Amino acid sequence: MGTKFLRSDLVNFQKNANMDVDNQIKEMMSKGKKIYHFGFGESPFPVPETFRQGLIKSAHRNEYLSVQGLLSLREKIISFHKKYEDFDHFSPHDILLGAGSKELIYHSMNIFGGEILLPSPAWTSYAPQTTLSSKKWINVNADFENKFCPTGQQAILRGSPDLPKMLILNSPNNPTGLTYTEEQIQEIAQVCRKHKVVVISDEIYARLSTVPFTSISQYYPEGTIVTSGFSKWASLGGWRAGYALFPRELGRLREAVASAGSHSFTCQPSPIQHALVYGLDDLDALDEYIVKTRSVMDAVGRFCHRELKEAGVSANQPEGTYYFMPDFAVCRSQTIPDGTALCKRLLKEANVALMPCDPHYNRPPGELTTRFAFVNFDGTEAMKNVPLEGFEDDEEESGFVQKYCTPVAGGVKAIKEWVKKNKTPIKPYY
Repeated sequence: MGTKFLRSDLVNFQKNANMDVDNQIKEMMSKGKKIYHFGFGESPFPVPETFRQGLIKSAHRNEYLSVQGLLSLREKIISFHKKYEDFDHFSPHDILLGAGSKELIYHSMNIFGGEILLPSPAWTSYAPQTTLSSKKWINVNADFENKFCPTGQQAILRGSPDLPKMLILNSPNNPTGLTYTEEQIQEIAQVCRKHKVVVISDEIYARLSTVPFTSISQYYPEGTIVTSGFSKWASLGGWRAGYALFPRELGRLREAVASAGSHSFTCQPSPIQHALVYGLDDLDALDEYIVKTRSVMDAVGRFCHRELKEAGVSANQPEGTYYFMPDFAVCRSQTIPDGTALCKRLLKEANVALMPCDPHYNRPPGELTTRFAFVNFDGTEAMKNVPLEGFEDDEEESGFVQKYCTPVAGGVKAIKEWVKKNKTPIKPYY
């Protein structure tokens, strides 16, 4: 029957790009193909022991819970954020739990009655979610020199003047790995307040930031919805434990999103909620876990940036998340005119898997930027041995990565050798 029963705007709708790439690469690897897989962002670290024990104790829980979630868990989430001084105006009643923060972002977009503003680059699911929501999304350009953070005016002065706007802000950012500065956040907050723009602040990577992190909800509390969860800093991606915090001024929107949740995912799984309640009793142990894993990721990110820069590949040094966004413009040629061609060549000739930011991360056509996920290693030994006082020099840091994050070092070496063979004298795209 073909596309007869599809919405006309979804005839060519694609699966989640990064998960699709991950599945394809893993299938190739299962057949014996050696690939340096930098195409998917998933924590390389073990589940924190306090959460593991919590799940063991909660495995028998099989009851439906309210769509908003256990009050005891919502209270502990507030206490967790207070420890890091993210914000102080939310209460447990402002929180809505979901099957991952992705689900809550989608429902918020779907219910919102206006246009969606997406800074470029943007996480690969934001634009498809707006399409599923039958919403118009508007590209908000940002540049390399400004670390791809839009200015306040860039962020909102687009689209139809008569329609409400919702800005999706992601800091620390996927795919750039960059954290917006406090000054940048203040500027965006000021403009959004003036024009009554609702902000969804996706802060899923906040605890992984290696530079000071500022939530826009500190400066625009009445108009900012914060989404977060346990997938990244706590390595619980498959648990699907996300949440959103709605200011009281947007309480009606929270109620509508909760209603949508009751008709879709029903509730966050009961064993997961009870396990999180148990695990969040030990914030000191979790903080130690965060410090160790963040230190490892900082070392790996700096290593990747330093090595590729030496090969002539342009990029901002990552400041959080599992990623950075190198530009391979030094390899542009008639046979490598865009990111898709670049990534196909890297996979075929260097056994390296990367994702092109055009088209998957809302970058300009023809740009040779990629999303580089430097998490293709087992982080168990790395987090046991990372020096929390820091490394004496780059040489010691490189030695650590080569010893404990060997697949990363091997993949970067393969990329450098490939770039050397395919380098051209053309200047970077940006």
